Amino acid sequence: MTTAVRHRQISDMFLDHAVDEYNKGDMLQASEKAWGAVAHHVKAVAKDRGWPNRSHKQIRQIAYALTRLTDDPEQSRRMFSTLEALHTNFYEERFPEDYVWGGISDARALIGALKRAEPHFPDQLNGSTPSA
Repeated sequence: MTTAVRHRQISDMFLDHAVDEYNKGDMLQASEKAWGAVAHHVKAVAKDRGWPNRSHKQIRQIAYALTRLTDDPEQSRRMFSTLEALHTNFYEERFPEDYVWGGISDARALIGALKRAEPHFPDQLNGSTPSA
């Protein structure tokens, strides 16, 4: 079972890999690594709090709840939506290089916003932990 510490390590590693893949011209891998960096960071927060985090739906629910607690909730939600679109890009190859690069930048910014807000995250979200 992956620990919260390991999810954070993977998140950092995937951010670096996203840039590397972008520089190699592999927009599909760059897209997925940027998404993966954010997903693993959200999973780390969830693991720390004992929240279920095994499905995409659970990751989205947690991320949306956590973005509300950042210094710019609207921007954080937009960045998360961009990263979800990059996850789709891995399968559909829809977006040009500049969109992918913007998504990588959003991943870095969103993870930073979540890290800054993390001391204020509750043990439960909206009175309960996210459900399946």
